[in-house]
Amino acid sequence: MTALVAACVACDRSAPPPAAPPPDAKAVDAAVRAVEQFLMSDRAADAVAVARRLAEQAPGLMRAHELLARALLAESLDPRTPAPRRRELVVAAADAYRDATAVDPANAALAHAAGVACDAARLEDRAAGHYETAHRLDPDNPQYALYLGLARARQGRPTEARELLEAAERAMPGAVDPKAALADLLAREGRLEEAIATLARARAIDPGSEGLRLADARLRRRAGRPMEALELLVPLDPPVRRRPGYADEIAESYAALERWREAAEALDEAAVFAPGDADRALRAARMWMRAGDPIKATVWADAASLAGADADAVDDALRMTAP
Repeated sequence: MTALVAACVACDRSAPPPAAPPPDAKAVDAAVRAVEQFLMSDRAADAVAVARRLAEQAPGLMRAHELLARALLAESLDPRTPAPRRRELVVAAADAYRDATAVDPANAALAHAAGVACDAARLEDRAAGHYETAHRLDPDNPQYALYLGLARARQGRPTEARELLEAAERAMPGAVDPKAALADLLAREGRLEEAIATLARARAIDPGSEGLRLADARLRRRAGRPMEALELLVPLDPPVRRRPGYADEIAESYAALERWREAAEALDEAAVFAPGDADRALRAARMWMRAGDPIKATVWADAASLAGADADAVDDALRMTAP
């Protein structure tokens, strides 16, 4: 089996391997151990090579496809993996999970894992199908209800989503995620005050969560309470405030108060610390135009151009005025 593992690692991926008889139980066990060892050693590409060969030789073995899916996901997260290849790997992992569930269709945990992989691959309809299977197989598992509820909300099925999320919240009263998901669902329906109250229950469980703080600020600004949003976000440490979502929300809140210069300064600060980010530079240019400072707007418009922004988008940014 050592030779088989070595051959898998070094195999030529440009051509399919020659057909081989299914490996025996000892060979399968050795391949499984090799994949797991490669994963533990941060050798994801080698794990993929062995797992892919095993899945080809033992297509009726659920574990082979599941291992391949995990190895592909690990390679997608490896910082050495080129960015353009990462989505390809995640999609391949979703396909491997699909193959695993075809072999073992009564495995709720496997169906749920397949759904998570499909979500990561932005295959939302397939994800919902897997979550539905997991929930059907184990309706008492609140995590399965939570994920299916989130999927139903994305699909525009709010009644089903609410029933599932409320069931998850009842089953996990000390968990943040069901409450945050319910707050998001209420916000989508325009029920902002209810959403704020629901999110407050989530924040009481995890008061240090920056993500929940940002969500709370966004809801308050949308509900016509931008000063409360600023009170939540402005005290954050500068590195946090400069993140795109945070800087954008601070700017939107200042803009809601018609404090255009402070809104522009928030976006300016974020753009300074992200050289080469065309979108951030464009946002700063637009807001400086609204603030009545075309010189600073032009500086950021030029930066956006150098970062590859579309020429029409740059021209549009320089035509912005305060409403």
